[in-house]
Amino acid sequence: MNPYKAIIPPLIISVFAVVAQLFIAQIPQPLQQALPMMPYLLLATLTLVAMYYNQGGLFYLTWVCWLAYLLPGWTQGMTEAQLWLLWSACCVILALLGLISERGLLSFAGWLTHLVVLGISAVAYGLQLRYPDLVAGWLNPQWLPPNWFRWTSLNQWSLLLWLMVFMLLLLWFIKQQRRRTFDSLLGLLLLAVLFHVPDSARDMTQFAGLLCFLFSALQKSWHLAYVDELTGLPGRRALQEKLQRSLGIYALAMVDVDHFKKFNDNYGHDVGDDVLRMIAAKINQVTGGGKAYRYGGEEFTIVFNNHSAKEIKDHLQAVIDAVADTPFVVNRRKNQKPKTVQVTISIGLTDSIHKANADETIKTADQALYTAKKKGRNRLQLKAAS
Repeated sequence: MNPYKAIIPPLIISVFAVVAQLFIAQIPQPLQQALPMMPYLLLATLTLVAMYYNQGGLFYLTWVCWLAYLLPGWTQGMTEAQLWLLWSACCVILALLGLISERGLLSFAGWLTHLVVLGISAVAYGLQLRYPDLVAGWLNPQWLPPNWFRWTSLNQWSLLLWLMVFMLLLLWFIKQQRRRTFDSLLGLLLLAVLFHVPDSARDMTQFAGLLCFLFSALQKSWHLAYVDELTGLPGRRALQEKLQRSLGIYALAMVDVDHFKKFNDNYGHDVGDDVLRMIAAKINQVTGGGKAYRYGGEEFTIVFNNHSAKEIKDHLQAVIDAVADTPFVVNRRKNQKPKTVQVTISIGLTDSIHKANADETIKTADQALYTAKKKGRNRLQLKAAS
């Protein structure tokens, strides 16, 4: 995922929420009256989205943050041990959601997530019920001067746990670049903010937080629809929309991996997937302003806006040479001797000149690709208007 695309929307929503809260008196009265109901509406929406798309992470994240929304209102009727254990359970569950992979909500594969979440909740409940004094003494150390923490009702252990979980998830996000981890980081921030903002700002804060989660879910859905999971390149649907929007002349190249079926039969589909990732990385570095797409199977497409086919021949030949010159190692297991093989690609190239539509352009590029393979592969074949 692109970190900037993930960070910018929550920042915009947060700024909007702060401005709206500052000028809430100027908001029309009907909107002011509807604001307390908006978090409930988003809670129901996110719950339905999580169930429909079988997203256990989104479901638990939503309800943990909803618990954080209710938690400040419960503090008067709770002992310190209950409050600290509930806070700690929320932090640990958010850490769990950010570190593990999505296993689903309504599928059997999600049983481990359900079991761990229930286990954490049961332990927290049992400790505060059976050993409240022990928990109070254990969770209330005084490492630093108490006057440093007059701004919060949380003890030093609660703040330290929150900070450790936040740093752990931040480092994991920097390493893995996973949206699920980013959402857990947002959940931790929302947990801390909800506990310290005035009661008058809690509705707006929860509304903004849940809106960030909803936007993140929509971004993830878009990514699943338009981006190829294996290679990270835009997929066929993105290509079709790109060609529909293209105005004027463009060049289009169809790329195919030579002898890919034989390669899969000899070395296995896992190694074949590695080949596709390598090819995708190479063609994604094409010069000349080209944009690479995964067309399907072992085929890729490169589109050059505002260029004729003859203008970008050299750029595509450079891609062919780069792939052929890249040694690819197979048999990487410890009990097998490494073997280096050559992987090559063939490219059929055309442009939109004198083509009725995008389908005809793709068909012509496919014909050029077929000719390149007949001529011996590892080459570029041009078929364009003279």
